[in-house]
Amino acid sequence: MLISALQRRVAAHGPQPFITYYQGDTRIELSAITFANWVDKTANLIADLGFDDGEPIDVALAESHPGHWVSLVWIAAAWQRGCPVNAGVTGADFLVVGPGDDRRAEFTVACSLHPLGLGFPTPPENAVDYRDVFTQPDLHDVALEGEAYEWDGAPAPAVEGRDSRVLLRDPRPGFDVVAEALVSPALGLGSTVVCVGVSDEQAARIAADERVNNG
Repeated sequence: MLISALQRRVAAHGPQPFITYYQGDTRIELSAITFANWVDKTANLIADLGFDDGEPIDVALAESHPGHWVSLVWIAAAWQRGCPVNAGVTGADFLVVGPGDDRRAEFTVACSLHPLGLGFPTPPENAVDYRDVFTQPDLHDVALEGEAYEWDGAPAPAVEGRDSRVLLRDPRPGFDVVAEALVSPALGLGSTVVCVGVSDEQAARIAADERVNNG
């Protein structure tokens, strides 16, 4: 569902903004093409680590950093590999964590969340540094069984596509932010601006500068 929609979006309106992420004064914009490329590389990293398609992945980033563009990439990449996504840590063999998170599984990838995608200054202990994703090919590879669309042990809710540009400020963990930030614009022609840790004045300026449709 999501992956197929994202590929259609790339083909039809690839260069247009898809996800714009603000944290403080840092701004990162990803077009549909760029976002899909990160998803492809991440999906290929999952396979390269030897993890089986279709097995669940604990994306702890979705709990600790909801709405972060890296969290959204990991959710999409897991689904591309046919892997159900758990938000948080449930004991799955594959775990994705952020900086300062020392939890580990049989397969663990640690993400520095550096704005430029750089890795940790010191390699994370008992984990793969997400910067290794840069060595992966750009090949679009989907699990033989097809993409997944499962969240926390159940089919993810249906989402309506949207064509508008909306702002999400300090999103909270849960599927709602995934639906609004990622799934809904992919199903339509919309885009999302996510702001974390900004003041009311900054949020108002960002909304005006980014020409969001929800104020």
